[in-house]
Amino acid sequence: MIGIKKEHPKWALKHKKPGTELRLIKGKYYLYEYKTVYDKEKKRPKKISGVLLGAINEKDGFIPSAKRALENILVQKTFSGIQCKEYGMVSLILSAFKGYGKALEATFGEDWKYIIAIAYCRFIYRCPLKNIPFRLASSFLPESLGLGSFSEKQASGILNRIGGMPGAMLAYMKSFIGKGEYILMDATHVLSHSELIPLARKGYPGLAGQYDSQFTLMYIYSATNRMPVYYRLLPGNIREVKAFKNSLLEAGLQKAIIVADKGFYSEANISLLLKEKLKFILPLKRDNKLIAYQAIVQNTFKDGDSYFDHEKRAVWYKIYPVDKKINLFLFLDEQLRLKEESDYLKRIKTHPETHSIEAYHQIKQRFGTIALLSPVKTSAQDIYQTYKSRGAIEVMFDGMKNILEADHTYMQDEQTLQGWMFINHIALQWYQHLYIELKDKQLLKQIAVDDYIQLLTDVKKIYINGTWYLNEFTNHSQKLIDKIGIKLT
Repeated sequence: MIGIKKEHPKWALKHKKPGTELRLIKGKYYLYEYKTVYDKEKKRPKKISGVLLGAINEKDGFIPSAKRALENILVQKTFSGIQCKEYGMVSLILSAFKGYGKALEATFGEDWKYIIAIAYCRFIYRCPLKNIPFRLASSFLPESLGLGSFSEKQASGILNRIGGMPGAMLAYMKSFIGKGEYILMDATHVLSHSELIPLARKGYPGLAGQYDSQFTLMYIYSATNRMPVYYRLLPGNIREVKAFKNSLLEAGLQKAIIVADKGFYSEANISLLLKEKLKFILPLKRDNKLIAYQAIVQNTFKDGDSYFDHEKRAVWYKIYPVDKKINLFLFLDEQLRLKEESDYLKRIKTHPETHSIEAYHQIKQRFGTIALLSPVKTSAQDIYQTYKSRGAIEVMFDGMKNILEADHTYMQDEQTLQGWMFINHIALQWYQHLYIELKDKQLLKQIAVDDYIQLLTDVKKIYINGTWYLNEFTNHSQKLIDKIGIKLT
């Protein structure tokens, strides 16, 4: 039986002109150029397909290809009214990140648009204040938000105004704190290249042994939604313990656990934490005298049923009372132990100046162990998993320091600095949001956060003779964009 060729609908046919042809591809109509040439071998005319002219649908009719329209204009040398602006990241911020914009509008009023605009520049380009006007001039964000252009001086004035609104900044941060959730706290230091900011004090020594001017950036991180929710700037010579309690009070938190790094432990810090009645989980260095490795040496550590599963691995544990208030939790991960042991033995050959078989036998019982001090009355598994959540905090701080390049500042005015750090906080939230999206959708092995940002910045909008058109990009890019749920129109 001979098939009957399906006729194209009238709404599509009316756009067909001489020298063009309709194509139905995956249920959608497209209009292409074609020409006819004479085939000398076959001695008959043959059709040669040309370029895509555009798409056709019943509602909008003919939609010209932005690329083709631009080519036509260039050929005709009519360059008037042509612009090309970044659009992909604008679409992400105004769609996937729209909740942050709403929270900013609720606390800052119309200033929320300027905050979004400056945060956009920090998030994508890590640019200093002086480059913000240039970056915004190359972006579709001002058109989307209805913003006019503003200079470096105006941008500085906006930051100063925001920095003078501590109540609004705190209200914004509190809007991301849920009731009754565990919060992890940590702090890092930011170098200051200014002698005019009271916050900048001589703190811990730098690489050269000199005491650099710095201020402390303390963060509260939600273990529930894996997001940074609150920060506070402190003088660089203030110890973290003294500020933990006030930070909790300002953030309005009752249920919080301080999770620090191995360098934080000291008897003085423990005493201060207990005096302030703060909950904590502190890791110990493996050579700490509080750690009892006898059970591992005697091969009795895994007697009984004291183990739990963590990320498809068995983790064994023992609990040792240090005093009436504090327990020491010692964990053993056999997979980690084998890996560390293998790495050390390899280094005996590659780094004999720092590794030896004699040293191996002295420390082999430490491989694969984690020792944690805590007064928290809960299970060993909860202690371990809460501590492991610190890894997410470290990813966040890595994003701030290495990706956003916010580990130093040249600001000369403290109020403007407060506004600048608030902008960095928002950019850090966006970074973490995108990181979580890619991780949860198992895309991190395909594309890193920074690469995804670059992919989106390559998506442009082109202004041709009074109309904005979306430029073309690859199917691979479209698939990655679709998985995050961004709609580009």
